[in-house]
Amino acid sequence: MTSHVTARFTARSDTIDALRTILVALVEPIRNDPGCIRCNLVANVADPAEMTFIEEWHSQAALDQHLAEAFVKAAVAEAEPLLAGPLDFRVHAPC
Repeated sequence: MTSHVTARFTARSDTIDALRTILVALVEPIRNDPGCIRCNLVANVADPAEMTFIEEWHSQAALDQHLAEAFVKAAVAEAEPLLAGPLDFRVHAPC
């Protein structure tokens, strides 16, 4: 069964561009992960500080492997000081 992910990052007003740079750099490496079906990074039209990854993975195991990768952990660690609040990470399953 596929796993769907939303990961919402909300930047502080003074860190929007810095956060966007970090997140945009992740899109292609995530798309190139073997278990990735799709990965999109979108911005909230009403609030440019809010950016969300919308991803689909072949399985929970593929997602777990992705989340354990060094580049993912490093990007999250780099992004955290730029955030206005905690990362909102959710895993969803098809209904």
